[in-house]
Amino acid sequence: MIKAVFFDLDGVLLNSETYLQGLTEEFLKYDNSPIPPDRFHQLIGSHKSMNLWPKILEGIELNETIEGFRARMRAYKLDKIEKKDFSTLIFPEGKETLEILKRNGIRIACASSSAIPYIKKALKNGIFELFDLVVSCDDFEHSKPEPDIYLYCQKYFDLDAYECLVVEDSPIGISAGKAANIKVIARKDYNFDLDQSEADYYIDDLSELEDYLKND
Repeated sequence: MIKAVFFDLDGVLLNSETYLQGLTEEFLKYDNSPIPPDRFHQLIGSHKSMNLWPKILEGIELNETIEGFRARMRAYKLDKIEKKDFSTLIFPEGKETLEILKRNGIRIACASSSAIPYIKKALKNGIFELFDLVVSCDDFEHSKPEPDIYLYCQKYFDLDAYECLVVEDSPIGISAGKAANIKVIARKDYNFDLDQSEADYYIDDLSELEDYLKND
């Protein structure tokens, strides 16, 4: 019987992957950058400690240092993010699903590669407080796709792996859940051609979790 569910944030609780990738594309146009926007899909689910930029910039020469380009793009996006009302990005079924899980005695955690200030901003409006645990990959030596964050969640609730469930969308996050030997449900991706083949089960939205848990 599942006793705890560990949720990724972007793309699972929030319809934010499209928004964040849109900001990247917006910056590239504004900056007249030669980098194809779809190369940044590799960053979905990643942590800042992962060095994915060699792949992003493969075959492309910048007229400045990578650090300078990244700093300018980060500043552009952070300015937009700080002004964004993230309540508009929360999947409509999200809060109700979390409340149903809580009423049924299931513990819930948000385990994200994003920083804690971003997580808090994204999940305010009565959702952040629903979680029994909120953790960031910033708090661990190894980020996803390593299992550290999910092993911590399991230990925090003093449960066995078979009593836990991970909900993810990115291949990086799915790999982290599987590396922790926890069953992984993937929220289906229809926008970025993410490889979700490693997942154990697939859902279109979080409301399907209730039926899944009843039949598990």
